[in-house]
Amino acid sequence: MSHEWLTAFWAEHVRMPASWPLTLGVIAGLLALGELAYRLIFGALHRFSQRSQTRLDDLLLRRMRLPARVLHLLISLHAFLALRGIEHEVIRTAVSIVELLLIAYLIIEALETFVLHYWLGERKGIEVPAVVRHLLLLVVYTVVALSVFGSVTGVNVVPVLATSTVVTVVLGLALQDTLGNLFAGLALHVEKPFGPGDWILIDGIEGQVVYMGWRSTHLRTFSWDVVIVPNSVIAKTRLQNFYAPDKVCARNVELLVRLEATPEQVEQAVRQACEARPEIRKEPAPKAWLVGMTPLFQRYIVKVWIDDFARHDDIESDLLKALFHSLHAERLALREGALPALAPETNLVAAVPPAGQTRAAGG
Repeated sequence: MSHEWLTAFWAEHVRMPASWPLTLGVIAGLLALGELAYRLIFGALHRFSQRSQTRLDDLLLRRMRLPARVLHLLISLHAFLALRGIEHEVIRTAVSIVELLLIAYLIIEALETFVLHYWLGERKGIEVPAVVRHLLLLVVYTVVALSVFGSVTGVNVVPVLATSTVVTVVLGLALQDTLGNLFAGLALHVEKPFGPGDWILIDGIEGQVVYMGWRSTHLRTFSWDVVIVPNSVIAKTRLQNFYAPDKVCARNVELLVRLEATPEQVEQAVRQACEARPEIRKEPAPKAWLVGMTPLFQRYIVKVWIDDFARHDDIESDLLKALFHSLHAERLALREGALPALAPETNLVAAVPPAGQTRAAGG
């Protein structure tokens, strides 16, 4: 009996155009119910975000408010079209597709926030790399969009895209570099040879990592320029991380001293200079090696350890100043005229060796 009543009601009020009072009443009720549900749901989410340490308000609420409002209006529009008996196929299909896509978007965003950011990030302490998260979302959104479009329109678009040789070839050629950078970025995020804030040497460029993306890595150099290095280049090039396994790194400076100086005197002068600089670590202790002798001078390499590569220029400059005074105090510095062939800009007391000899960190 109830089934017959519902059928008669549907045939009378829905299948046939409903009156304007009934239509406006139903739409007003849907708008009121939607507004009430919106306030209850987002009010609860807002209270939860205040108790959580994650940025749920930014990651979830701000991105979901507008789609939720649009979905609310589209549901009301869908009801209006049904009540008034408007059977325009294009409008009905478009409204249905947008509604389903918005519902899928809200569900995916909620799952991303609660699973990736809250459960894994805050509760488990597992940080999902941005490139992995973006790739996962790209796959999910693609599958959902194709599924929604196919279910509403009745067109099976997946085999069309999968079997289209022309599309496959064009996409493969167009995305060759992009895919190379993408997979290289995935490998970098999995292996973690460096992270944001690390100072690295890559392809002859020294810089601090300020951003790691799915396509490229951004470095800020000592001159405060930003260098963008594709991930595929990083994967193929020798990389040196000055902050791994820790920030302690070794620096080398070169000394030219008098031929008459004994190794013990030079080592004593080096110790005095290093003790005068608090930036030089006491452990490991500084070392001095006699690496060459000529008829005019002796050549020493002094290795010291510092706590932060980012300050190595200032620390090495201060060390050279201290060595200058220490060598002159011990009368070990080269006499004027000992090196008549040296260029005017050459430091007679100490000179910094080429970059390839000074960039080694550790041993």
